[in-house]
Amino acid sequence: MARLLPGFSAARSVTATLLSLSLGAGSAGATTPPRTPLEPGLVTPGVPQAGPRPLPPTGSLTGSLTDVKPTTGLLTTVSGLRNLIRAGTLRPDAAARAELGEVLLKLRDAQTLGPQLSAQLQAELLATLTPAQGQSLRAHLRAREVQVQGLLARTRIAAPDGPVSPARQALNLLTPGGAAVVSALVQTPDLNPYRAEGVNRELLRTLLALLER
Repeated sequence: MARLLPGFSAARSVTATLLSLSLGAGSAGATTPPRTPLEPGLVTPGVPQAGPRPLPPTGSLTGSLTDVKPTTGLLTTVSGLRNLIRAGTLRPDAAARAELGEVLLKLRDAQTLGPQLSAQLQAELLATLTPAQGQSLRAHLRAREVQVQGLLARTRIAAPDGPVSPARQALNLLTPGGAAVVSALVQTPDLNPYRAEGVNRELLRTLLALLER
């Protein structure tokens, strides 16, 4: 087991990891962005827990994870593209940058998304990449999934209104904006998160700016 630095408890270490997983994908630019609360909270046996932050109750959700996965997949794809282009791992040529920018503008301007349009736009984004670039993006996203699954295997997640399924826990951690965005999408499956101020709109702005350099 890795040794913790002096002054850091196991609870702090795991909590910091949860926050970085959920919010790291949604950070934009070189400065530190506003943090979006991660829900549900981490529960560590034997450690007093802070009161839960309010979220839409799962009992009132009108959709399902199947309805929202195309949109959350689109959100994570845009986040992954931002991460890899900013790091210099992906270097689209001028033509690919122009094509990618056109698809991103569709995301920005769409009044609604929903499963069908989200899947279509994600396919258009991926079509702008070379096979090697597509492989790099898939590897990046898969690495995050493995990290989240490993974390969930070692921790227990609690929600204010009852147990949360493992699939929902993973989706909350992988989606930029966390549980708040997932809950909003389950309530309104055709919601476009890029239309409202928040992590995903800032991600989109940052990616568009990177493509203009």
